[in-house]
Amino acid sequence: MPTSSSDPLLRAARDLAWNQWAHLGVSAELLWRETRCIDPEALLWFTFAPTHFEDARLRDAAREWLSLNSDLVSIHRLRNVFRKDSRAVNEVIGVLKGTAARRGERLGAAAKAEPADPMVPANLAMRLRLIFDAGSRSEVVRFLLTWPGAEAEVQPVADGAAFAKRNVNDILTDFVRAGMLGERRVGNRRVLRIDKERWSDFVGLSLGELPSFVPWFRLFRATNGLLAWLEADRRDTQRSAYLRSSNARDFLEEVSPDLAACGVEVPDPARFPGEKFLDPFETMIAEVAGLLAPADFQANRV
Repeated sequence: MPTSSSDPLLRAARDLAWNQWAHLGVSAELLWRETRCIDPEALLWFTFAPTHFEDARLRDAAREWLSLNSDLVSIHRLRNVFRKDSRAVNEVIGVLKGTAARRGERLGAAAKAEPADPMVPANLAMRLRLIFDAGSRSEVVRFLLTWPGAEAEVQPVADGAAFAKRNVNDILTDFVRAGMLGERRVGNRRVLRIDKERWSDFVGLSLGELPSFVPWFRLFRATNGLLAWLEADRRDTQRSAYLRSSNARDFLEEVSPDLAACGVEVPDPARFPGEKFLDPFETMIAEVAGLLAPADFQANRV
């Protein structure tokens, strides 16, 4: 399992990271047109966190991008979600403060970057941050515009925006008072409704151009965990299939909430006793790789 599972997942993670950075302005090959909304802070964490696809060239490009786009990055939001991962957050903060790269400084021919193009639909976050700021208001709007439904309760909005529920609730109240959002009550629950056609016209996109929502923080966190598990499994050549299966079950308890939030079918250990669990576990890993990079792109790349 380790070779067949980890290699495609690793390639998909690298391809996804490079492709999203290319959309944001890094000088790199555009591997496919991203139709999902890019989350800058999630991508920064995925790039700078301890991962198993650490790419020095990608990190240099991201550092230069940060030196050009620092006003469009929310350190507050990074800390909200990954406060326990000080290495990644401190790396980004160091760049923004100029300790790793001066604003506008070129870090070499292989690491060129430009300001993010806000007119690219996948860069909706950039466009909204220019309209509002790199804070909670733009993230609330981005979530509501990209969320598959027209309605959402306060807690899912706060989770998607990655800001405190109280702060998000105040913003939603302001939008309702301004007539920019609808509101209804279902018992004690507050349900907000967005007119996507009205808002998409405001941000200069057609309804068909609106990128889709992906909980990137959760998908990247789960991917990072899977890559770590697969690497450890690759190194431990003495472990039996039964023990590997048992270890995989224990590990899955840690990442299953993030995977389920991304729509990944998490295998039920009760249905697959003993070594039989390894097959659905590998299928699940392949599904994660498919979420990162389109299946047709991966097939053509192999």
